Amino acid sequence: MAVNTARSLIHFLAEDAGLNTIANIIIFEGNPDPNKVIYLFGSLWGEMQLLCCLISWIVIIRYKSLIPLMYFVWLMEWILRETIVKYQHGLDLIYKTGPTPGSDYAPLVIGLLLIFFIMSLRDRAE
Repeated sequence: MAVNTARSLIHFLAEDAGLNTIANIIIFEGNPDPNKVIYLFGSLWGEMQLLCCLISWIVIIRYKSLIPLMYFVWLMEWILRETIVKYQHGLDLIYKTGPTPGSDYAPLVIGLLLIFFIMSLRDRAE
């Protein structure tokens, strides 16, 4: 959750929403500047991530019985990102100048979340 919270804060507060500096998305040219709208949606995305993190932190601190649910929510977010969203709105090589951590490391994150989700269910059943 610490990594998710940091990532959310960057998307929410960074001037470019972390899209150019971290995700290596190209800077678009145009008049009016299309990047302002892109950064707006990146920042809104970070805001929603941050709110989800807040809920997750509350669950971790106060409502531990809901931890499997939170794992499920985060697992679904990453799975949908890598399936439906990636294929509907995927970033081709022409839109990137380097690796995009949120996409490149997604299979690893999905695997870890799946393991943690299964472990959280197993611990609850015993």
